Amino acid sequence: MLRWLARPAERCLGRSACGCGGGGSGDGGGGDGLLWHAELKPHASGEYSIAVAQANERLEDQGQVVTSPAVTFVGVYDGHGGPEASRFLSSRLFPHLHNS
Repeated sequence: MLRWLARPAERCLGRSACGCGGGGSGDGGGGDGLLWHAELKPHASGEYSIAVAQANERLEDQGQVVTSPAVTFVGVYDGHGGPEASRFLSSRLFPHLHNS
């Protein structure tokens, strides 16, 4: 998995809980640094897995995964015009929804 998705998942779930450690090959392989996946992980509603493919080296997109027994929140923010808007949403949208 790419670090843009791993970092938020690690913050929310912990490195071992989400299987989001490692570089380009991660737990599930990939090898070229732009492809990554995590094997199936248990969740209250079943199982989940994460797969990521990045088109270029410059990171503009952001994403986050937050799970709990009651809800799963997945945010994917497209930064095709630059990273500022996607970073803003990644850092503020879920906390805003959570506190509402």
